[in-house]
Amino acid sequence: MTAAKKHIKPKKKKVMKTSFTVKSYWAPTPKKARKIGDALLGIFSVTSMSSMIMDYKPMAVTSLIIGVVGKILTNFFSEEPVFIEEGERETQMD
Repeated sequence: MTAAKKHIKPKKKKVMKTSFTVKSYWAPTPKKARKIGDALLGIFSVTSMSSMIMDYKPMAVTSLIIGVVGKILTNFFSEEPVFIEEGERETQMD
């Protein structure tokens, strides 16, 4: 009598893939993107305030707009789980 061969399924590995789309605006933002957005807003807010104190209004308005737009753009990043087989390389996910 021969022993039955067991079929071993390849293991799947969960990898998070970052995407930048309009539909991901309301999805949770990755931590790294949030940190970048908060840093942008903080730096450009300080620059804007110091420009207002120095009475240089064009620079103040420009830096405030750049900071707010940068913070809003980070909301378009999201992470989606992608399952790859254990032997595959992570660069071949697409």
